[in-house]
Amino acid sequence: MKRYFEPRFHDYLDEVSPVVWGDTQYSSGKAFQDHASDDYQTNLVEWVRSQQDQARDRVRDMLDDCGCLPRFNRLAERHAQQQILPFVGAGMSKPSGFPMWGAFLCELAQNDPTVLDKVEAAIEEGRFSDAAQVIADDLDENMLAEQIENYFAAQLFDPQGPVRLIPELFKLGCVTTNFDHVLEKVYEENAANFAQVYAGAAIIDAPKEAASGENVLFKIHGTATSKNGRVLTTTEYAAAYGNESTVPGTLNHLITNRSLLFMGCSLATDRTIAALQDIKKINGATGLRHYAFLADPGQDNRNPKHIELNEAEIHPIWYPVENHETDHDMWLEDLLFALDGGPL
Repeated sequence: MKRYFEPRFHDYLDEVSPVVWGDTQYSSGKAFQDHASDDYQTNLVEWVRSQQDQARDRVRDMLDDCGCLPRFNRLAERHAQQQILPFVGAGMSKPSGFPMWGAFLCELAQNDPTVLDKVEAAIEEGRFSDAAQVIADDLDENMLAEQIENYFAAQLFDPQGPVRLIPELFKLGCVTTNFDHVLEKVYEENAANFAQVYAGAAIIDAPKEAASGENVLFKIHGTATSKNGRVLTTTEYAAAYGNESTVPGTLNHLITNRSLLFMGCSLATDRTIAALQDIKKINGATGLRHYAFLADPGQDNRNPKHIELNEAEIHPIWYPVENHETDHDMWLEDLLFALDGGPL
């Protein structure tokens, strides 16, 4: 956690007047770090611990309000036993400069008003794969692949936001539907490089032991730099989710011993959710429960949404959102920081 919070510790120290050393003026944080490194490290650890205590207090109060505290505590117990596998959605990559799916698809359609109207209508109804299919039918396949690479294949970027906490908490791999390289980069920066990355069609070849015993990344919808096994359009979804040897089979294998924790995912109409619903029907009462950090839809809508998600054995942990630009990241950070400390 020190790596994530150290810049804020410097901001905290820099509230003190600058330090003049010889002819050079230092910020207080820099002076403390350079000239009293042992004391600096001790104070940094204590400051991070105090920040975690405050985050846990905020999360406890928030979860009490929406009735999710017992569910969070059960999640924390399972996490302490290394029985949680993070499932990372596009919302976790947004702070690093990558677009959400709706914005990306609308951007591709902007030069053709007819196509844009169809794309916006499909997105409004939550049919993102249909919106992508409209664009795929309008563009040459190579042009679509080129645009996906343009928007999501960047390597020179600074990861931002709570996604940077994921390597601190989850040491045995991740699952994502994202095309970008944010997870690869944050794990690398945390000196916890993935032993292997399985993307698109290659997930079929992943050995069974990779699902539970290694730090492995499963990019179940593919990656920006390859069309092989990419899942974006309706046609591609039909191919990827059409039989047990592709995405559904991989998901069923991944959740044999560990529960999924969805983050940065809207969990609206989605083929991944449909696959989990089918898996639940197959496994019945023997299947594991899954969890999701989700924006609170409001008291009147919590139970209907939970009933819908329950069909996929997903159980939501709500957080309030008043400002969509700030509240998602703020609460996801607090929830992950609190989770690292165990049950509340």
